[in-house]
Amino acid sequence: MKRSTPTSEGRKAEKALKRAVKKVVEENRRLGLPVAVMRNGKPALIPAEEATTSIRESRGPYTSKRREGK
Repeated sequence: MKRSTPTSEGRKAEKALKRAVKKVVEENRRLGLPVAVMRNGKPALIPAEEATTSIRESRGPYTSKRREGK
């Protein structure tokens, strides 16, 4: 599959999404609430502290799978 360079709108959207996720994780951490994530294709609740660590370790842009026939 050919990779394309992200548009300026795409970069802005990704940056806004990352800020929103960081804000929610921080708020849940302060309130002692878990964070909903996807693990192995299934929803899971994890402690906010663990999510904070995962965010710091994540690398690269978000990716999506192409659907067949599109």
